[in-house]
Amino acid sequence: MDSDDLPSGPDLAKGVAATELTESRPLLGHVGEQAVMLVRQDEAVHAVSATCTHYGGPLAAGLVADGTVRCPWHHACFDLASGAVLAPPALAPLDCWNAQVEHSMVRVLGKRERPDPPKPPRRPKSVVIVGGGAAGEAAASALREFGYGGPVTLLAADSASPVDRPNLSKDYLAGKAPEDGCGCAATTTGRSSASICACAAA
Repeated sequence: MDSDDLPSGPDLAKGVAATELTESRPLLGHVGEQAVMLVRQDEAVHAVSATCTHYGGPLAAGLVADGTVRCPWHHACFDLASGAVLAPPALAPLDCWNAQVEHSMVRVLGKRERPDPPKPPRRPKSVVIVGGGAAGEAAASALREFGYGGPVTLLAADSASPVDRPNLSKDYLAGKAPEDGCGCAATTTGRSSASICACAAA
């Protein structure tokens, strides 16, 4: 890959001066071909993906507070230490890297493996979720995220799979939605393998 094709900012694997990090202000860079941001909070330095897992919003332009970062587009909230989703609409966590502070330099090392979800002592044989909207999709995604592998059934009066209703309404009000429906192909988001309309994600 040419240097012109790399994400913005310094190569964080080579390191940056610790003085470049300002408290609670993300520093955008890259590790290989992936956009990564460094964030200093109190005594800790975190290295996480700089792209929101919802619609790819720029997290380096988001709000950092109390160990979290909030996306400037739709306000999804992530934990800086673990990458975990703390508030919707994002469903998938952020990638995290190990950050090393040594000799006044900060370097981003290897990507951390996501820990296996805890195994509860008892699991239901199946789960039924009443409602096929965004909350139903989030519930199904969370079940998969935390290790539930049994059947999940969504009960809804809709004839179609769960759709991203906020974006459907935004396109309609903006005059961009076709008269016969959203007209887009469904895509898969999160880890629930449910189909979500992505008309406004393009």
